[in-house]
Amino acid sequence: MTTHTKMKIRHTFNALLLASIMAGSGAVLADTDTAGEQAQARHAKPMKAMGHMLLSKRAVKHLELTESQQAELKSIFDAQKEQVQSLRGDNDRGEHHSAFKALIEAEQFDKAQAQVLLEQFQPQKRDMMLIRLETQHKVFHILTEEQRDKLKQLRHKRMGKKHHQHQSS
Repeated sequence: MTTHTKMKIRHTFNALLLASIMAGSGAVLADTDTAGEQAQARHAKPMKAMGHMLLSKRAVKHLELTESQQAELKSIFDAQKEQVQSLRGDNDRGEHHSAFKALIEAEQFDKAQAQVLLEQFQPQKRDMMLIRLETQHKVFHILTEEQRDKLKQLRHKRMGKKHHQHQSS
């Protein structure tokens, strides 16, 4: 693995981790339901993106996925969705929302309390990452070597476009 690839992986992981933390606490800063829904959608997107991309007509055609592979992938992504929904169902967002809001509105910022609140999110973040890694592992072993190479090319192309968009912003 090249240094450039390692750096991309590290930056992607850091961005995902930061986005997860920010999405969890971002709803606290929102004054309207719409903004809260947008924060929740941003949080859910990384988990959904892989399935959406791999099962798109364009990817199916480009990767030359068989009907069997498509069915297996759909099954994997459906199972992932159920796992994520059940994991999120265990988390009482209203309670966390109130705690973060109280922390933000307090006269003095309580760093220790902020750390406690963030640590409460840690097990869920770990479980989400585990679900994602397990899904990626299953997907990797469904694809042929040729399909994996094509997928790497697609991801590289998408990352290049995103990188280019961020530079021109």
